[in-house]
Amino acid sequence: MTNKITVDLTDEELKALEYVAINAQEWIQNLVQARAASAMEEIYQVEIARMANDPGITHIPIKKSDVVKNANIKTAKQRHDEFIANMPNMINPV
Repeated sequence: MTNKITVDLTDEELKALEYVAINAQEWIQNLVQARAASAMEEIYQVEIARMANDPGITHIPIKKSDVVKNANIKTAKQRHDEFIANMPNMINPV
């Protein structure tokens, strides 16, 4: 399955991007895919370590995509919202 994400750029931003990239669309695609691959590797490593230390796990998937797909993880927004909700009141410190 693929997902589509749209990026809006001003004319000036596109002009600047085209100054450094032969193909702006391809450059953005490569950038996003590289970042996603990095995050997938991080998720994979954390999940493999978790599964290896869980005596209840009898099978660890071989494919990285299967490990990531089945990982019970929180999104960055969920982690951020939890952090904000649990942050001490810094406006009026004692």
